[in-house]
Amino acid sequence: MPRIGSGIALVGREDELAALRAAMASATGGRAGAVLVAGDAGVGKTRLLTELVAAARSGGTTVFTGRCLDVDEAGLPYLPFVEALGQLTGAQRALAARRPVLSRLMSRVAPSDEASEPAMEQLRLFDAVHGLFSDLAEQAPVLLTIEDLHWADASTRDLILFLVSRLDTQRILIVGTYRLDDLHRRHPLRPLLGDLTRLSTVEQITVGPFDRAHAVQLVDALSDGALPPATVHKIAERSEGNAFFCEELTAAYGDGAGVPAGLADLLLARIERLGKDARKVVRAAAVASQTVTHASLATVSGLADDVLEESLRESVQHNVLVTVDSGYAFRHALLREAVYDDLLPGERVRLHAGYARIVKSHALLAYHSFHSHDLAGALVASVRAADEAGTMGAPGEKLRHVEQALELWSAVPTPERSGTNELALLRSATRAAMASGELERADEYAKAAVAMADETGDPEIRAATRHQWAIASIALEDRGPEIQELVDEAWELVRDRPVSEVKAKVQALAARSWVWSWDDDLDQLKMIAEQALLDAKQVGATVVEVDALVTLAVFAEWSGEVEESIRMGKAAAKRAASIGAYDVELRALKNTSITLWIHGRKPEGMRMMDHAAKRSGEVGLPWSLAGIDVRCERVTMRYGLGDWSGALEAGKDTAGAPAVARARVMAPTLWVLASQGDFTALDQRAEELAALSEDALSQEIANMGLAEGALWRNRPRDALDHVEIVIGHMETLVRASVTDAMLAGCIGLWTYCDLAEEARRRGDHATADAAIADGEAMAQRIRNLTPKQNNGRRVHSRFKHPETYAFETRMNAELSRLRGQHDKRLWEEATGPLIEAEYFRALARWRWASLLLADGDRDHAAEQLGNAYEVADRLGARPLREAVADLARRSRIPLPGQQPAAEPSSDLTPRELSVLRLVAAGLTNKQVGERLYISQKTASVHLSRAMAKLGAANRTEVVSIAHERGLIGELQR
Repeated sequence: MPRIGSGIALVGREDELAALRAAMASATGGRAGAVLVAGDAGVGKTRLLTELVAAARSGGTTVFTGRCLDVDEAGLPYLPFVEALGQLTGAQRALAARRPVLSRLMSRVAPSDEASEPAMEQLRLFDAVHGLFSDLAEQAPVLLTIEDLHWADASTRDLILFLVSRLDTQRILIVGTYRLDDLHRRHPLRPLLGDLTRLSTVEQITVGPFDRAHAVQLVDALSDGALPPATVHKIAERSEGNAFFCEELTAAYGDGAGVPAGLADLLLARIERLGKDARKVVRAAAVASQTVTHASLATVSGLADDVLEESLRESVQHNVLVTVDSGYAFRHALLREAVYDDLLPGERVRLHAGYARIVKSHALLAYHSFHSHDLAGALVASVRAADEAGTMGAPGEKLRHVEQALELWSAVPTPERSGTNELALLRSATRAAMASGELERADEYAKAAVAMADETGDPEIRAATRHQWAIASIALEDRGPEIQELVDEAWELVRDRPVSEVKAKVQALAARSWVWSWDDDLDQLKMIAEQALLDAKQVGATVVEVDALVTLAVFAEWSGEVEESIRMGKAAAKRAASIGAYDVELRALKNTSITLWIHGRKPEGMRMMDHAAKRSGEVGLPWSLAGIDVRCERVTMRYGLGDWSGALEAGKDTAGAPAVARARVMAPTLWVLASQGDFTALDQRAEELAALSEDALSQEIANMGLAEGALWRNRPRDALDHVEIVIGHMETLVRASVTDAMLAGCIGLWTYCDLAEEARRRGDHATADAAIADGEAMAQRIRNLTPKQNNGRRVHSRFKHPETYAFETRMNAELSRLRGQHDKRLWEEATGPLIEAEYFRALARWRWASLLLADGDRDHAAEQLGNAYEVADRLGARPLREAVADLARRSRIPLPGQQPAAEPSSDLTPRELSVLRLVAAGLTNKQVGERLYISQKTASVHLSRAMAKLGAANRTEVVSIAHERGLIGELQR
């Protein structure tokens, strides 16, 4: 029989193995690291890892190995770490015992009671795992290998990221493998890979298919020279360089059989050559879905011990199964999948039922019970598995088990025997979805909970579910009317009832109506918040009490009591933290940070926002609504301050984020990329966002960056398309962001101004008029998005939100320009000291300078251009710097650090001026000649002389330069 598997020398992987050994040597020397090994199924990743493990062990390294399972089949949280810690020696277990929380991983079965703070419990668990490996690394280098990351559950992914992000000088190397061909566009592993590959300690190795020569070498080695050269080459060709297929095809040919026609036949060919009892054992092992023990196989297969042993021996000898520390596993996952799919329906049910009788884990019991059609048992196990996942701080797995319980509920005769009820499951699913960042699923479950609560007739429960649905809906940004309706309904249900926690919650939420509508009467909202505070105190609902205090701090700022607002916000955050109300703490920190920012204390505000982001991670709420918001603000704040590299770095803070959260944090980085002129990165980031999520808010933010990028690339129609997407979306909202609306208006009017002015130069009055009309209409649409009156902020007459003011003044100035007016006062406001963001001020200076040149005010224009150039150069705003430099060059204005080109003569003759005026009006040389009663050739000569004197390369440029220098005056519409 041909030799297969690891009985032959490694073929064709010298470079990959050398890279792994180098990483191990580096870790041994005190530079911790991680390596991601990627490749298609069967390409040889496991064999490569086997070689590394053998070399590491021979060199005195402590090795731990773990493997992930298909989450659709088992879903055990942290399984590879459970397996790894199961390999601890006695002395190592004593070291682990110093961290009691590790018992959750080492005992396989979590305590029955769910922790009151699962996020903090998860953080303690992560710290304990990190501490244990660090302690072990002080004794000897540590190698941790985790195979099949494409099947990793969410909690395992989070723990891997936690460990890798904290690698420093420990003598630790972490190696993970995953299948490239399994990673579809929305695969949950993709975000983790993105986060890991940005870390300096992480290397990547891609194991590709063998080339033809190495495939032939492998097949020849596998057959031990028993196959003729023609057959060896045929197998190598058919395998397409996949090591596993090489082995299977070689085995089939070696037994004298033909090459199987399909992949299933190929994978099952070896099984068919086993004896009857061995095939029975292999089929039983396939249903186990993980490493299976001898005792389990004995029970499920029903074979006598001696028959089982011989059958296992045969399966191992034929390289179907391999022995592992605690039992047996398939040599390759593809082989197990093929065997499982080949089972008869009744056979599959019987084997699952066998495992259901012996497994200890509730997660595995739920899986086997479900597939053995024991739906009642699957329901009970799913509920308990959800509790276990919650105990272990694994909200993603908890959500999956709760969802399965909900699916089973109507299929089971007496589901209440599971110890819960359907409404409780729906509310639990809502909480789990919100905790894991699945915002849309949370909304769906909350909606279902409201419908079910209405059937109970209990006003408290009905109000509570409406409160939960409203909270879930806030994160979706476009549910203003629906949220208000939910809050109103909840209040009607409890208005006349005795004081309760639910009643206080509803009032506290009602006081925050400014979040989703413009109906923000300060006196009314303040009265509601104060009543919520009193009711919460009366019933001892401390969390609701502090939440109301956070809202009252906002109202203090609205009333102009800025310092009091800041004091109240900080105090509320501190108190919320002391009682474990972390979501309230984060809201207080975020609000206080924004207050500091908009009232001129920007560095302090940004530091607090950074603290809020860090704090959200510490308390396990990085992807709550507040956690997402603070990460977005960190990007936009740095952009406004001109710290663009810091903004891009802040945009990478998406470790473990679900799709919507990741998209929202990444979206504002498009503003930075557009301003920097990194259009390749801009396009790539836009494609990534589009594939990541359809979240409306993310697309709104991204499209503003894309609009500016299109303008800098001279694509005005594309810019207007992006602006239209933004404004169109805002018009569907009850309360749109005024700041974002003004920014969209700035970009849109900038575009229409350029289109109108270009048309004027061509003498195309119809196009110019159309641009003016469209720009006027856009400006009106922007005005319609802002409130007609604001009853909340009583300081509006004295206070201007800095970003809103910057965009509003720029919009007004651009609008005057569009109309052909050069209102100096408006441009002075748009470039004045109240515009705190240097980039926006520099943009306005550049735009104003061209108007000043057209009016003949060269000195003032030179001042604006110089200031704009200095800022653009310092910020790295390449498009703006080049635009300023181009305008200065054409106007012969020197810039800081630059020498202007030699000034050509600009003494145009009256005839040359006359020709220029007519060319500027859009006339051809022939038409100019007819108008001036000269020949076409003479008109061309006058135009050429004017171009030479002004240093222009073509007729468009000469008209532009003459216009900017005021030589032909203001172009008339």
